[in-house]
Amino acid sequence: MTEFVSVRDVVFGHRNGLAEMNSTGESIIKHRAQPKPVDIARVVSAIEVSETYYYDYFGRFCVADDEAKSNIKQVLAKYHTLKLFDDYGELEWPSHKLTSIAGDYCSLEAIQQWVSFGWPEDKLPDFEGCHEQWKEKNGMAGKPIPLVQSPSSRSHVWALAGKLLEITIGKKAYEAVLRGNYGLAMQALQKHGLGANESTKRTLRNNLSEIVGKAPL
Repeated sequence: MTEFVSVRDVVFGHRNGLAEMNSTGESIIKHRAQPKPVDIARVVSAIEVSETYYYDYFGRFCVADDEAKSNIKQVLAKYHTLKLFDDYGELEWPSHKLTSIAGDYCSLEAIQQWVSFGWPEDKLPDFEGCHEQWKEKNGMAGKPIPLVQSPSSRSHVWALAGKLLEITIGKKAYEAVLRGNYGLAMQALQKHGLGANESTKRTLRNNLSEIVGKAPL
């Protein structure tokens, strides 16, 4: 069997180096060019419509049935929801180091799903073709994807959002956000069950910045 390419390798654009013998008989690792990451929607479409493989809990290499596919799809759904980014703006590689802030994303069990599902390299699916097949099967062929955009900066929605935010977190916290200080606002929002982990905290800070930046003073 050729090199196994895991779902994690596909999503993050990674390939292992190949072991080769040099002229002196020593084993060396030949590094390969890294492919482009594949969009999560296309990976899931490929899992659904193509033959996908995995190592089961006993280490047996199998063709994945619907039940097995649902396991990796749940992990990918969590990945797509959280989208944890590092300090350089790159998507975080699933690692047990992140378990404390996103257990479902990178617990040992989740990482096992990431690396145990995939394809032999010579059987990698046509991800774009699989996605088109999925769209055709689900009546979406030829239909443009609607873009989700924030309201115009002139929209009255921002005034309403700003006032509701001020009522929720208090005037002092609101004014602190205007100065770039999010501490009081985050404490107030956590009392309402928001910002429970690092991922949602980052999203909330971005939301707070956008609302106070666009709400009329």
